[in-house]
Amino acid sequence: MRALITLLAALAVTGCSDSELRQMSDNELAGKYADCLDNRPTAPGKATACENMRRECERRREELGSFLCRTY
Repeated sequence: MRALITLLAALAVTGCSDSELRQMSDNELAGKYADCLDNRPTAPGKATACENMRRECERRREELGSFLCRTY
């Protein structure tokens, strides 16, 4: 039961984050993702949010042809 609740919570965070990330400005996304790279979060929710930001950076790179987020 606990695993199911955890899975549902992760899916909810992922679903909300994608739409919010698409509305985020390039500068805001780049700054928040840079924070992820600098702090390397270990909390599952924050790590998932950082992974979502990485994917959004990749999506924008493919659409715009330039990578606006740091990679290190």
